[in-house]
Amino acid sequence: MTTRAETATETAPRRADGPRKAAGTAPYAYDYRVADPAYIAPVQATVARGRVLEVDAFGAEAVEGVLTVLWHANAPRLASEPDLSGLQRAAELAVLQSGEVAYRGQIVAAVVAETFEAAWQAAAQVRVRYEQLPHDVGLSDQRADAFAPEEDHRQGDTAEAAPADVVVEHTYTTAMQHNNPMEPHTTVAHFDGAALTLYESTQGAHEARRTVAAMTGLDPDSVHVIAPYVGGGFGSKGPLHAPTVLAALSAVALPGRSVKLALTRRQMFTLVGYRSPTLQRVRLSADAEGRLSGIDVLATVQSSHVADFVEPAAQASKSMYAAPNRRMGHRAVRLDAPVPTWMRAPGECPGMFGPEVAVDELAWSCGLDPIEVRLRNEPDRDPHTHKPFSTRNLAACLREGARRFGWADRAPEPG
Repeated sequence: MTTRAETATETAPRRADGPRKAAGTAPYAYDYRVADPAYIAPVQATVARGRVLEVDAFGAEAVEGVLTVLWHANAPRLASEPDLSGLQRAAELAVLQSGEVAYRGQIVAAVVAETFEAAWQAAAQVRVRYEQLPHDVGLSDQRADAFAPEEDHRQGDTAEAAPADVVVEHTYTTAMQHNNPMEPHTTVAHFDGAALTLYESTQGAHEARRTVAAMTGLDPDSVHVIAPYVGGGFGSKGPLHAPTVLAALSAVALPGRSVKLALTRRQMFTLVGYRSPTLQRVRLSADAEGRLSGIDVLATVQSSHVADFVEPAAQASKSMYAAPNRRMGHRAVRLDAPVPTWMRAPGECPGMFGPEVAVDELAWSCGLDPIEVRLRNEPDRDPHTHKPFSTRNLAACLREGARRFGWADRAPEPG
């Protein structure tokens, strides 16, 4: 007879990667020992938008140990129309395929050399001449060119929400955030003329394999992604980013030679995505007892002219509080900026800030305790899907937290 303790449920299985990570012996992507490695140093655009007119590699090629300087005129060609099967917009990964510059920090060239030091010394000698074009990096919720990525969630009419003894309406902002895990994005690539092997810092080895195969035109069976350990990712290592494609191109340009690429901390802020800043206009309508009659959340977020990624900041509000009149929606603005990406708790992390601060302000306007206002608006089923919750312990957590913190004895005035 199997006892409860012998089942997988409610046990604490040993993490297969735990001991080696804790001991410092786990090999991360850049740690893999390969024979006679070469090293990649990216060259990044110094203009926010424009075209590369010329790459002068004379000084770089004079550095001892330089094997090649890649740019859009001599880099291996990627698949002309890769089938990414909805994984990702190909434009974000079209590294060194044209002279177009879509944002400051974009990869416009790369040096591959015998040593790490030679690669970076040579990269500093690459001279790039640009045609600079006007750029646009201003995020605003007043822009006429903002687009709705999907239809707004609507229920009733928030403009006519009644009763409305109290109305709170403000715009709340959250800043851009960057993924910076312990292990930066790194790749070791080797192409033997037929198969491509990547030692990759990734949260999705299968997605990396499919995407690299599509971008390079190789059969997926000829692409091997090895990633037994990942030193953090927070979501940014889920989709593929430009540095991995650069490593693959460099390996293809030097068949039979392993190449290594590790981003610097500075490059992490440009080349592997980020969480978009948000502008959240929140309008709450309620009766004098704090019971909501209208919830209106419209989040404006940043996207890119390179590819669209929309931080779903208004999504969390759909399931938080019930009201007869509700609207949740998004507006995105395409800018001359890198493409945002997943970051831990996408949507929920920034999206809970605006509405929850608004609930606090609503409670103050009603002369009520903020926890009591939340309890009065706690739904008995999901307000968006109308399905019963499988579990929802928010009310119990609020009550227990208030007890433990001595909430009732606090000075209630806002700090």
